[in-house]
Amino acid sequence: MFKKIRRLSYNQLKVLRVFLEAGGKIVTVRQLEKKVKLKGKSLGGVISSLSRTRFRDISLIEPMGRAENGLGLRWMLNERVINVSQAKKEVGRMLRSYD
Repeated sequence: MFKKIRRLSYNQLKVLRVFLEAGGKIVTVRQLEKKVKLKGKSLGGVISSLSRTRFRDISLIEPMGRAENGLGLRWMLNERVINVSQAKKEVGRMLRSYD
């Protein structure tokens, strides 16, 4: 899975970091917008690509139903696919390389 993580774009890494920091909790599109400063189609494209990222036929993130306000879906990191503590280190290292 880390080979796939190393191929992610900067925005994909930022969104993945939010999921990793959520600690197995469900994340809404609104929460993502606030934390990564992406909106609309830009954020939707990143979420879509992360949901299509598969390892052993399991998606990296999975939809968890509609948000309460009806705007967008709720998403959750699939922890069966990824070791969260190692992924946090790898994503952090990769994001620091952009600075």
